[in-house]
Amino acid sequence: MSLRQPPILDNLTPFTRILFSVLLILSCFGILFFAGLLLAGPLFGVKVADIMTALGDYSDPKTLRLLQYLQVLQSFGLFIIPPMLAGYFFERSSTRYLQLDRYFRWQVFLVTLLLMFLALPFVNWMVTVNEMMKMPPFLSGMEHWMKSAENEAAKLTDAFMKMPTFGGFLFNLVMIALLPAIGEEFLFRGLLQRLLKEWLKNIHLAIFISAFLFSAMHMQFYGFLPRMMLGVLFGYLFYWSGSLWVPVWGHFINNGAVVILAYLTQRGVLSGNYENFGSSDSFLLITASILLTAGCLWLVYRMQPAKRDAG
Repeated sequence: MSLRQPPILDNLTPFTRILFSVLLILSCFGILFFAGLLLAGPLFGVKVADIMTALGDYSDPKTLRLLQYLQVLQSFGLFIIPPMLAGYFFERSSTRYLQLDRYFRWQVFLVTLLLMFLALPFVNWMVTVNEMMKMPPFLSGMEHWMKSAENEAAKLTDAFMKMPTFGGFLFNLVMIALLPAIGEEFLFRGLLQRLLKEWLKNIHLAIFISAFLFSAMHMQFYGFLPRMMLGVLFGYLFYWSGSLWVPVWGHFINNGAVVILAYLTQRGVLSGNYENFGSSDSFLLITASILLTAGCLWLVYRMQPAKRDAG
């Protein structure tokens, strides 16, 4: 009977593991993105030197296909591959390190589904609060830059969300909902939250810092608070369920609902602005949303007396 081999990087301190993970993330993204750019030429008939210039025209179908291709590359190179490699280096098992092999009750999936919809009024209210925040005058240049960046990001999102065919809808479910749900949870909850907890010896601080980084990564100041709050919800879903698949499911519901609503609106099944789904300015409804969301988290905590050593 052979003994299990020790992890390759077993002797690294928690802080050194964080530094190694950052280098691993940057390396994986740089290598895959560079290789992807080289392949983009023959795949899309664009010279590598002209790719950045070609990306500005969102009305061109070829440009959109190229942007979708780069988006998928980013999901793998930045979010999925680095945590999987880190799990192997730190524990010789990506599934064990990222807690993808943990048992959870199927009822937790139902509670998470309910939680994501009950949280909508509160999360959307955070959007309103965020929009009321103003930077001091000496940072007006940065505020202007952030507004311009968000407007550009909104244009790209609108272009992606146009789904004239059912095939386009299914592709968006994968690109916008499934891959980000897997990748961002692997990175921010499975890897960074765990490393921060090991370093700081405080799981709650680790959850909030990883949620802060999760929101900051999107580079959208006026959606920072609601996205950070979602990150906190995902962090506690991970910690209290003991399985990374639970926040992945919650993340997929959050992103997938937007794709489904947009598609149904474009097909004429629904009317109105799908982006306002779940929004409310009612104090009672927002308060009820907060209480019911907390109640769902408590149910997950009670249902899963799981191992919480790493979460």
